[in-house]
Amino acid sequence: MAKESTFNPEHQATNTASKVVAALERLSEAFRVLLWQEAKQHGISPIQVQILTYLLHYPDKFKTVTNLASHFNMTKATISDAIKSVESKGFLKRKEDVNDNRSHTLLLTREGKNIARKIEDFANPIQDSVNNLAPDKQAGLLEQLLYLIQDLNRNLVITPQRMCLNCRFYEQKGKLHYCNLVNAFLNAGDLRVDCPEFTVPV
Repeated sequence: MAKESTFNPEHQATNTASKVVAALERLSEAFRVLLWQEAKQHGISPIQVQILTYLLHYPDKFKTVTNLASHFNMTKATISDAIKSVESKGFLKRKEDVNDNRSHTLLLTREGKNIARKIEDFANPIQDSVNNLAPDKQAGLLEQLLYLIQDLNRNLVITPQRMCLNCRFYEQKGKLHYCNLVNAFLNAGDLRVDCPEFTVPV
């Protein structure tokens, strides 16, 4: 028997999981629309908006083609093409790795930092909507989204994220979250999507 389509409204009406997937699709559309609007306003592509925003905030050790490709679930070739375009606009420069001349750290120029600060607020309408939720609802939503991302990581749909649930130091004790790095229980709202201390499990 053929599996009913998630996108069939009649099927959705009686299937909660399908309604959740449909709702997530609407949210992804909202994100995509906001990204396109910002990109078009500045004459760059959506992925270039994301690259500039990433380079504005992440530590230098993560500012490489390899890390960008993993973060955005894209091939190195696709990321390299986008970086070349950003570089041609004068928004970034490459710093050669003294230990490996094939590797470069990608650094924003002054102009690159200026435009990155202008475009990084593209997701604010979504942020404002989330802020309208009560704090406990925000924490619960975060927790459930992280579980979904973790499952997608396990099924190799997207690359493993640098989040608490994937970290060497994370442990689930019953229904509680525990971090062995800080030796403390974490509330759902304390969980991180991208943690500076993230360590790959052994």
